[in-house]
Amino acid sequence: MNEATTTPDAGAVQGKFLDAFHNAVARRFRDALQDGAITAFFCNDSVMGGHTDDEPRTTIAEMLGQATGLDFYPVSGAGYTAVLFREYAGLVAQARQRPRLAVVSVNLRAFSDDWLFTPRWEYAATVAYLRLLADAPSPADVPSWAWSGKGDPAGYWARRAQRPADAYGDLFVTMHARRDELLREPAPGLSPEDASRREHFINNYMSRLSPDHPMLRALTDTALRLERAGVTVVFYLTPIDVQGGTRLVGRELAANVAASADLVARTLRDAGATCLDLTALLPEERFVDREYACEHLDLAGRRRVAAALAAAMGPRGEAVSPKAAATGTAGR
Repeated sequence: MNEATTTPDAGAVQGKFLDAFHNAVARRFRDALQDGAITAFFCNDSVMGGHTDDEPRTTIAEMLGQATGLDFYPVSGAGYTAVLFREYAGLVAQARQRPRLAVVSVNLRAFSDDWLFTPRWEYAATVAYLRLLADAPSPADVPSWAWSGKGDPAGYWARRAQRPADAYGDLFVTMHARRDELLREPAPGLSPEDASRREHFINNYMSRLSPDHPMLRALTDTALRLERAGVTVVFYLTPIDVQGGTRLVGRELAANVAASADLVARTLRDAGATCLDLTALLPEERFVDREYACEHLDLAGRRRVAAALAAAMGPRGEAVSPKAAATGTAGR
């Protein structure tokens, strides 16, 4: 399978049409589950595939499939995080024929307020739709709808999938304190392009994570749902351009990335899941779209990620190397 199955056309419009696209992706996944067609799946964001036209756009999932002999069903899209993956895990838990392996990427940028706390990337409509797919209404539910007095059944079922919104005001104060200090500090001697990149690095990776961060809860929920469903799950932290960030921000960036990665990995391991730390796996030249200081990789970079994941797995993904999982050194 290829990334085209889960990535909208460049001309796709925003709003409800984009929601409809991602809902259709979820429905196709549900249908494939019902057909017993998914033995392994790979959850990722836009880092999954290529972003330049001067080399093949082969995805990490395809490369890992070639290395392990498994056919990974891709669940990927711009800004996809555990907020969505948790609901996909709930869908898997309801399936009669379940995959035996899941690979889930964890992007540290997803913990920033530029991503997690932004409505565009929270995919609220698709989260609700996945909940409805996992717990679809049946004739037995008609009395509860009739008793509710709600005339529109579609609206009633949609509200059933909603959850109370959390408040993050106190979290923002502690999470952003150092980030905001760095953004206020002058950056003398940098070109306009490097000054802009420096700002991106700070916004993307200089938040101070704490154990009460909601993304950690989404990740542990994902792990527990899959494990209880009998699905082996391997999490990994996406490579970050630590070299470029250190050059523009200072060693504090590398230290903060390492501390954040350690918190995520320990949290998942405490939940009984495997987590590989690949944040420092790649040198600066393996990253593309550098003006955004993001995690997009060239073909060689994606190959190294796939090789690191394959090295941590046994034949055909039947096992995960405890040493590689504990040290995060797979593929280095």
